[in-house]
Amino acid sequence: MRKGARTNLAVIERRPEVLEEKRQAVIAEAVEAAPQVLRAVVEEAMNRDMRAARLVFEIAGFLQKAGSFIATQVNVPQLQISPEELEALVWDLGMES
Repeated sequence: MRKGARTNLAVIERRPEVLEEKRQAVIAEAVEAAPQVLRAVVEEAMNRDMRAARLVFEIAGFLQKAGSFIATQVNVPQLQISPEELEALVWDLGMES
């Protein structure tokens, strides 16, 4: 579409599968562009752009937006193994000394 051209909204395809396909294409493009975008934001932050610096720190998890709450839950399964099982595991992994 050329710049400045108007889209007739009545003509846009609205079938769910077409919309999902377009959404997936936009997501794929965003994922592909993310590293370059992040590099550009970091560069702006390094050039003393405070909004960019704040965004970088929010992305990194060092800052939270006012009023937001970030909860992290880590589930680590605990394994109970006997000394014999441990010895067999060490043997299987080739870690015996």
